Amino acid sequence: MSQAVARARRAQHRTSPNPKVGCLIVANGVVVGAGVTRPAGGAHAEIVALQAAGERARGADLYVTLEPCCHHGRTPPCTDAILAAGIRRVFVGVADPNPIAGGGMGQLRAAGLTVEEGIEGAACAELHAPFFRFITEGRPWVVLKAAVTLDGRIATPDGASRWITGPEARKDAHRLRAWADAVLVGGTTARLDDPALDVRHVRGPNPRRVVADPELSLPPTAKLLGPGALILHGADPDPIRARALAATGAELVVVKRSGRGLDPHAMLRSLAERQVVSLLVEGGGRLHGSLLNAGLVDEACVYIAPRLIGPGRPVADLPAVASVADGFALENPTWMRLGCDMRVRGRISRGLVQEAPCSPA
Repeated sequence: MSQAVARARRAQHRTSPNPKVGCLIVANGVVVGAGVTRPAGGAHAEIVALQAAGERARGADLYVTLEPCCHHGRTPPCTDAILAAGIRRVFVGVADPNPIAGGGMGQLRAAGLTVEEGIEGAACAELHAPFFRFITEGRPWVVLKAAVTLDGRIATPDGASRWITGPEARKDAHRLRAWADAVLVGGTTARLDDPALDVRHVRGPNPRRVVADPELSLPPTAKLLGPGALILHGADPDPIRARALAATGAELVVVKRSGRGLDPHAMLRSLAERQVVSLLVEGGGRLHGSLLNAGLVDEACVYIAPRLIGPGRPVADLPAVASVADGFALENPTWMRLGCDMRVRGRISRGLVQEAPCSPA
């Protein structure tokens, strides 16, 4: 099962809104078939592995990170293919929370197969956490990403931020982009940095580019615009500006306002409706603070540079707390050195007292 998890993690393609499942078929202690779910509309991991195994699947064991589906969707049920192939035993990492696709284990047991659940359950649950969030809450899994100085600044007071971190950290951040379905930035960040939001430093698919721009103030020359880009904005925009932005090929979506910006819950719902399962948020501080305060950040990945710049823009615009324990913390964070910089990554928790030891990535 650990091999199935590793294969899914290494696969350099996206499967959203389907989960990226890993599957191995083992006969007499030898792997005879392996597969990872193909892009949406393509074969599921079990089918890919069964096709690779062929007749060697008869009497073999199947290991899969997520419960096999038993419904007709874009593809036929995986349970039917497993039974037809003559698989003897099925080992499942975690159950499928999708009420439409779940129930595969019960169907296989009813057909007489031995089925065991919870194999490498923690690793499989971590692998499929974005999909679980998408299915159970109707929103993407949100990873907050930032490059900060030792004094916690993401930019100077006027917004200059190139470059806080070195090339190794920036390359690692592009790997995160390649993993995510979409990358979201605030309107101010988009105007000041003019990011392309692509993965030019690594191999992998470019994410969908999204900007939260309440006043629709982004210039039509912005690098992130073009076909596939998404602009979330408030109601009643200037029609001339809206037409200019739409002419680039970008999609404009009205989102409910909240305070000075857009409602964070409404933003994530709009993205989920467009099948965004994993979302990378790259600032600025107001957007980070809005999502944190709403309890909508699942994970943070922060690159820390050995620099001090004094007054500047904070990583997150947050209200004051009464004590350190009332703030946000990373659960069991991992650390990695990247050139002269350090990366810290972990699940976000509020009010967490960090007692567990940190570990290298």
